[in-house]
Amino acid sequence: PAPAAAPAGGLATTDTVSRIVITSGPKVGLELPLGTEPLTIGRSSESGLVVRDDYTSSHHARLVLWGNQWMLQDLDSTNGTTHDGVRVASPVQVKVGAPIKVGATTFELRK
Repeated sequence: PAPAAAPAGGLATTDTVSRIVITSGPKVGLELPLGTEPLTIGRSSESGLVVRDDYTSSHHARLVLWGNQWMLQDLDSTNGTTHDGVRVASPVQVKVGAPIKVGATTFELRK
């Protein structure tokens, strides 16, 4: 039988998410596919997701697969990164649909 869909708030894995959706900020509505490579988020043009605002560091945060689980890491940014309203101090497991805030931009991982 086919596996059941992950409930909202379940862990973001390669089976439960396939894209990033920006839900607020200058690029609201933008969707990016998630591959298997780490994705750096920041002001730098070298970032996979470029966020240019006064509250975002050049290399602000990173999404990385650990096994099949997406993890979020703050890269010692000046203003911090939040996941589901909680500041990220060490790498955290990302939840499906939980808001991730980097600078003035909020996004979610979705199927």
